[in-house]
Amino acid sequence: MYWVRRNRIGGSHMPSHLDEIRLWKSSGVRKVLILAEDWEIEESWGDVDYYLDQLRSEGLSYLHVPIPDGYPPSRSQFQEIVQWLDKGANLVHCVAGIGRTGTVLAGYLILREGVTPDQAVQEVRKYRPGAVQTMQQFLFLEGLGKLED
Repeated sequence: MYWVRRNRIGGSHMPSHLDEIRLWKSSGVRKVLILAEDWEIEESWGDVDYYLDQLRSEGLSYLHVPIPDGYPPSRSQFQEIVQWLDKGANLVHCVAGIGRTGTVLAGYLILREGVTPDQAVQEVRKYRPGAVQTMQQFLFLEGLGKLED
C-alpha cells in the first residue's frame, strides 16, 4: 500500500488475505475503492460477497466500480469515483495496483490539484513505478487535463 496524499488517497494491489486489509486499516485507510472486475476478485477471494464482507467486518466502507484491465473508467464512472473519493482516507485498488489504480489516482490529482496529466502520472509513479500503463489510460488523463484548460 502507498499513500499519494497521506491519509487522503493511496493505492494498492488487491489484498490476498485479511491481514493485508487490517494493515490498510492500521495505516489510516477508512474507505476502499475497488476497480477490479468480479471475476478478478473471485480469483483471489473465491467470492465477491465474501471479500466485501471482510472489508465491512473491518469497518471499512467501499465502492465497487469494475473497470476492465488496461482501460480507464468511463467519464460517468470517474465522476462518481471523484465525488466518493472527496470524503475520507481512501485506498484505491485494482489487481496489481498499477494501471487502473494509477489512472484513477492521477485523474484525481488532475481534477483536485490542477496538475497537468504528465505531472500527475509522474507524481503517482514516485510511489508506484509503472503506474498508468496503456495508451487508453493516458488518453483519458489527457482528456481530463483539457477539461481544466
